[in-house]
Amino acid sequence: MFRSLIIVSLILLLSGTQTFLRAQTDISTVNVERLSDAQINQIAKEIQDRGLTVDQATTLAKAKGASQQQIDQLMIRLQQVQTTGSTTGTTISSKTQEVPEEANFSKDQQGAQKQGNMVSEKTQRIFGYKLFNQDKLSFEPSVNIPVPNDYVIGIGDELSISVWGASQQTYMLEVDGNGSVYIPDLGPVKVVGQNFASVRSGLIRRLSAIYSGMNGDSPNTFAEVSINNLRSIKVNVIGEAMNPGTYTLPATASAFNALYLSGGPNENGSFRSIRIIRDNKQIAEVDAYDYLINNNTKNNISLRDQDVIFIPTYHKRVEAVGAFKRDAIFELKEGENVNKLIEYAGGFTDNASQARLLITRYAEDGYKLEDVKHDDFSSFTLKNGDIIRAEEIVNVFENRVTIDGAVYRPGTYALDAGMHLSELLKKAGGLIPNYFAERGLIVRLDEKYFPTTIAFNVNDVLSGTDDPVLEKEDQVMIRDIFSIGERKTIRIYGEVMQPGEFSFYKNMTLKDLIFISGGMKEAASESYIEVARRNSYEEAADLNNKMVSLYTFAINRDLRLTSEDENFTLKPFDQIYVRRAPSYETQKTVTILGEVKYPGQYSISSKNERVSDLLKRAGGLTPYAFKAGARMTRKVDTQTKEQLALANQMRLESDSTLEQIQSIGAKTLELQLEAILGKPGSDNDYTLKEGDEIFIPVQSEEVWVNGEVMNPAGLAFQKNKTAKYYINSSGGFSTEATKGKVYVIYANGSSSSTKHFFFRKYPKVEPGSQIIVPQKPTKEGMPVTTWLAIASTFSSIAIAIVAILK
Repeated sequence: MFRSLIIVSLILLLSGTQTFLRAQTDISTVNVERLSDAQINQIAKEIQDRGLTVDQATTLAKAKGASQQQIDQLMIRLQQVQTTGSTTGTTISSKTQEVPEEANFSKDQQGAQKQGNMVSEKTQRIFGYKLFNQDKLSFEPSVNIPVPNDYVIGIGDELSISVWGASQQTYMLEVDGNGSVYIPDLGPVKVVGQNFASVRSGLIRRLSAIYSGMNGDSPNTFAEVSINNLRSIKVNVIGEAMNPGTYTLPATASAFNALYLSGGPNENGSFRSIRIIRDNKQIAEVDAYDYLINNNTKNNISLRDQDVIFIPTYHKRVEAVGAFKRDAIFELKEGENVNKLIEYAGGFTDNASQARLLITRYAEDGYKLEDVKHDDFSSFTLKNGDIIRAEEIVNVFENRVTIDGAVYRPGTYALDAGMHLSELLKKAGGLIPNYFAERGLIVRLDEKYFPTTIAFNVNDVLSGTDDPVLEKEDQVMIRDIFSIGERKTIRIYGEVMQPGEFSFYKNMTLKDLIFISGGMKEAASESYIEVARRNSYEEAADLNNKMVSLYTFAINRDLRLTSEDENFTLKPFDQIYVRRAPSYETQKTVTILGEVKYPGQYSISSKNERVSDLLKRAGGLTPYAFKAGARMTRKVDTQTKEQLALANQMRLESDSTLEQIQSIGAKTLELQLEAILGKPGSDNDYTLKEGDEIFIPVQSEEVWVNGEVMNPAGLAFQKNKTAKYYINSSGGFSTEATKGKVYVIYANGSSSSTKHFFFRKYPKVEPGSQIIVPQKPTKEGMPVTTWLAIASTFSSIAIAIVAILK
């Protein structure tokens, strides 16, 4: 039952399993879950011993009637047993299992063995080495292909004969040690040494003796012969192999299968003349280059049991370095020349110099160099150990000139024989109109390749008066008038829409510049526009204290074109200042809320408008206004003088106002409304500023006590009562109160604190006041480390005193 499961699930057609197969006819009834771990381990071991992959065994199992469920269950059991540990320590590989030195090992193990070889850098450079030493190319023999008709039957092959029609029978026949298969009722039939086509026709002919329905013109019984399980063969790899030894392979294996397992030729082995020996005779010679270069597999013959693969030593190797597509060490046969080497190297790279090759060759006491010209490639004889170098082409142009600057198509051009500068200008599309005519330069390399300059007049070149002849690698430079000297700009500040720097244009006027900058703002003064001009070359030549020349103009903001526009034109680097009109102001708003007849926002009418004026415009106070509680807040700048100076500079160069640039904070002002109403225009009657807010509350009759009292609360105002009265009415001071720091905040925002003479004098209290009793400041105790330091200090002092006394 156990051996039958191996045949069903993985079709490992091992020797001696025919008897069990015949006993187990219904393979679908096998329960995989009931198998023990020891049986699963035995299955894994037999998979490995037979050299089949799991995929191969699975395919064969399906062909024999095993269900996918049975196969899946067995795969799970195999993984579970191997994960938890098995008694045999067997590992199943998903790749073909090959056997070196008569001991099985997987392809993964084979890779590990190859990696264990200490391979020199020179060996890795040998062309063909990677063919037999990489994971992505395995030459793995396939067992899932139809057996070819010329396949030679050998001992251990298992044949399957299926009879159908009027009679039905299945035979599983293994070729025994005598080279025969035994057919019941017929006896032994000799098959070993014959090809599969002959064996198939012979067996069908013999079966017709016991199945009469197979004879005649209208047979009703038919038979088919197939090979159910291929035998294994042993192949010996000897000579200069990476891992010489005996390898067990499927009967369909070829020469490359065995070479791959052995790692191919070693550092001294030949890739060009690998010999296949059968029955003491050489039957083929494998040239790995024929496969690598020409994809020719003609000599990759099928192997037979006890075949010998002999790898001799190489005779001639040369190394190709430099500008070849394949940089490697190549093996050459007798008669192969430089052209053949170039073919093996894949040819020259795109940037290779093909005119000659440099050969480094062993001499009697060292090395010598030889140059091989292109015409001698076919006749030059290479020797063992030669190093052939192909150089890259030199980055030098034979006929290159360049032109840059004031032409329509600057760049690199071909130098024609005897070409003049004017011809190069035509190739470059000609000069742009604003070229600088007075000077151009040719940068030319002298005989030592040192750059020198040759000056020319551009107009003379155009007229033909001076048209120099160009030489290779000449660089021609022609400038435009704008690239010579300092870039010409002009700047405008002040009350225009887009203040800043602009390009200077010839014949530009003040109106032109204001037009370019977007026109004047409403705040601009038409009658005071100032122009500051640098000193001229003549003025700057003499030492004096004059810095600039100043001009003042009046211009209409409509920028109409007039005959006077050309009277004053701007010059490069002029700076124009458009001033603000002296009395221009934007509307500035103040707010008054609370107990007035018309609360809301009001625009300040004049620079000297006061709080009393605003109260009149608001209709005066209502009967319910609490004058003592009136409050006023004002926006106050919090920046330093340096920041204000920077803000002013920013305002000159941008569209921002000083108020937008400054950092603004709101502060409360004391508002003595009784004094303001009693004497308008007095010092208490503030002049209004933008953003001022005045709030006049309704009449208040309460006093609030907060802070360190037993019961903070609001109390009714009692005339002529001091703060001490309200504190006592709130339960008195708490234990954390600072009694001497009590202060009162009045409804108008002012405050008063406790005074100290011979006794405490608490501030008076008015309606709407708030009494604050602050908390005692917390005293942090010294940490333990400080106490330890103090103790250590005193201890040291005590020891010192004792020492002195002694």
